Amino acid sequence: MTKRKVFSFLLPILSVGVSALLLLTTLDAKLSDLFQRVLPATEIRNDVIMVGIDDYTIENIAAFPLPRNIYADCLSVMEEMGAESVVFDLTFTDKAPVSVDDNFQPFWPDDVLELSLKKSKITYLSFVLDNKSDIDDEAKGLMEEKGAIKNLEEKGDTSTQEFTGVTPSISDFVKYSAAVGNVSTDPDKDNSYRRVNAVAKYDGQYYGHLTLPAVLKRLGNPKVIVENRKITLENVEIGGTIKNLVIPRGNDGKFILKYPKMQFNDYNYISLYDIYRVALLRMYMQEDGEENYIEEYTNLYNDLKSRLASAICIIGTCASSTADYGVNQYEAHYPLPGVHYTVANQILNGDFVGEAPVWISLLYALIFALIIIFVTNLMKSTSGKILLGLLVICASSLIQLLVFRSTRIYVGQAVPLFSSLLTYIATLVIGFLTASKDKKFITNAFSQCLSKDVVNQIVANPDSFKLGGENREMTAIFTDIQKFSSFSELLTASQLVALLNYYLTEMSDIIMEEGGTIDKYEGDAIIALVGAPLKMEDHAKRAVKAALKMKQVEKLMNAKIKEVAALPKAPGMDENLYSAFKIMVENKKEIFTRIGINSGEMIAGYMGSENKKNYTMMGNNVNLASRLEGVNKQYSTFGILVSEATYRQLGQEILCRRLDKVQVVNVNTPLTLYEPLTLKSNSNEHLLKYLEVWESAMQNFDHEDYASALEKFKSLSQTNPHDNVASYYVKLLESFFVKGRFPKEEDDFGVAYNSALKCFRLLSK
Repeated sequence: MTKRKVFSFLLPILSVGVSALLLLTTLDAKLSDLFQRVLPATEIRNDVIMVGIDDYTIENIAAFPLPRNIYADCLSVMEEMGAESVVFDLTFTDKAPVSVDDNFQPFWPDDVLELSLKKSKITYLSFVLDNKSDIDDEAKGLMEEKGAIKNLEEKGDTSTQEFTGVTPSISDFVKYSAAVGNVSTDPDKDNSYRRVNAVAKYDGQYYGHLTLPAVLKRLGNPKVIVENRKITLENVEIGGTIKNLVIPRGNDGKFILKYPKMQFNDYNYISLYDIYRVALLRMYMQEDGEENYIEEYTNLYNDLKSRLASAICIIGTCASSTADYGVNQYEAHYPLPGVHYTVANQILNGDFVGEAPVWISLLYALIFALIIIFVTNLMKSTSGKILLGLLVICASSLIQLLVFRSTRIYVGQAVPLFSSLLTYIATLVIGFLTASKDKKFITNAFSQCLSKDVVNQIVANPDSFKLGGENREMTAIFTDIQKFSSFSELLTASQLVALLNYYLTEMSDIIMEEGGTIDKYEGDAIIALVGAPLKMEDHAKRAVKAALKMKQVEKLMNAKIKEVAALPKAPGMDENLYSAFKIMVENKKEIFTRIGINSGEMIAGYMGSENKKNYTMMGNNVNLASRLEGVNKQYSTFGILVSEATYRQLGQEILCRRLDKVQVVNVNTPLTLYEPLTLKSNSNEHLLKYLEVWESAMQNFDHEDYASALEKFKSLSQTNPHDNVASYYVKLLESFFVKGRFPKEEDDFGVAYNSALKCFRLLSK
């Protein structure tokens, strides 16, 4: 056997061996995410409902965590409306503190919830399996009674994860539950949640995932057979047919999640406050009479009853200010209660994804690595080797994509893809070294194959600040330095900290001068609010004035950096800050701040424990300000964007120009963008005329007179070549609207136009 033949045999084995190290990474999981996108969308069932403890709930109840008597009221309402099961994705591991009612009398929320649980027969509670907690025999017996799967047969199962500890809900609650389920769910290394333990073992017993007991009840409590590669539910009715429902298990024995192809808020979703509102309206009618509330009550009651009847309801926390978030392939900020919703939705739909054993992936990788060796040896020309090798690599993934679409069994792609690529590159390189043909061509082909303390405020009466916060009209400010990561790459840690402290001090002082409060710093970003804790009627105007001053100071700051860097270090100046200035100038780096501002109702107050509190804000209007900060990038603005809610409060004191009506990411309601430019007192006749032409161009755009709009935007761009927003509209109109078409997602322009709503949808945060 010649050396060439030995090499041709060993190279694929070596490539597969090296590529097998990828099994220790999350690359395969990411590829699996992509593969799932080719599958038909999972049906959203009417009988599985996500009940969210969302921003709306917390804003209206003004407390978090919610008092447990509220859960009792909601449970009673849901059971009255005919809900089949109420599953709590909440860990009641400790007793709640004593509370005080409206008559200043103490009451115990736990007693209220316990009584409600005692009356109910449809409540499912949670526990957490771990390897560190321990419980007494009485609690363990109660766990087994309420959680262990009774009608279960184990057939050679060695893949089910076994735990040595458990943290249950308090026994006074558990004993009155219909059943309990496990909520311990670990993310992958990239913080994505892709799989859960449908079943897990503890103290020799099998326990189901949080929603499994409710699902089994729906299916008639079938016999459960657990094997290494599958879980079978015998003789269940799915889609009108009686059959064995086979739930595939991954190589780790876990249930592979197939999320609905939509955002969490688009699930079959009800806010918990809407349910609690029924109980509140009843109380109002008893106290004030029915005539003021009966219509609202009747409409709300009938709507909820039509949805909750015979449904599995999963209650979980999804408020934006909470930590119960993760990542999935469709949402980077995904509320984790959706994991439990997905499990129930999948099983009842019989919609699963399987995973082939690892050895199949390794065998597949070896076969295609050998094929690459074979086909590249067939071709004499280097260009032929490159083309054919790429075709084989593409074919390898395409075949598996088609197989997955057909069988819903995922064969690991990281090892086959990388080993094929390694083999392919190695073959080309060796051919280049040995044949010395078309070196320039091979080199080109080779390169193508490889790629911000809570701010102190005047507090006259600290007792007036409620732990749960208060709802108030105010304005949120989010700032961020453009491309700050490139600064980090150039500066040492000490230099970076010195520069940040310099920048954040200057900018924070401006916000505080306008009466604003610094919420927090996140790296180079400043998150601030105006209008709390001290109420200000002109909070929006103060916020925008602060932003305009920040942009003015930014120019002075960049000029100062250049001036200081050009001179020897002044006595007393911080060495790290001076060095940072020098490096910035040498690398032609300047500070450019993007600012997003939104006004509306938000929750603000001291929040936290009695020992440690922070003054902060939260709510959907806070999130919108954050979104607007990022939108500056799409329009290449001078750095500031405000919402229509903020603009309406500015009056004539600040000059702004109107931009598009847009839908920002995760916000469905279109809003009009405005860019503040300067105080009217600082304007001149030229600027006023410029803005007059601008508004005329926007009106032309609104009335679909795109040719006139383009002509005016071109004129504006020529008048002020530094106006990148005008240039943006010229490009937008020339590329799409004057050609009779609208930008779509696939055009990669950053926006897609909704002609029905006459608004743009932003495609990135």
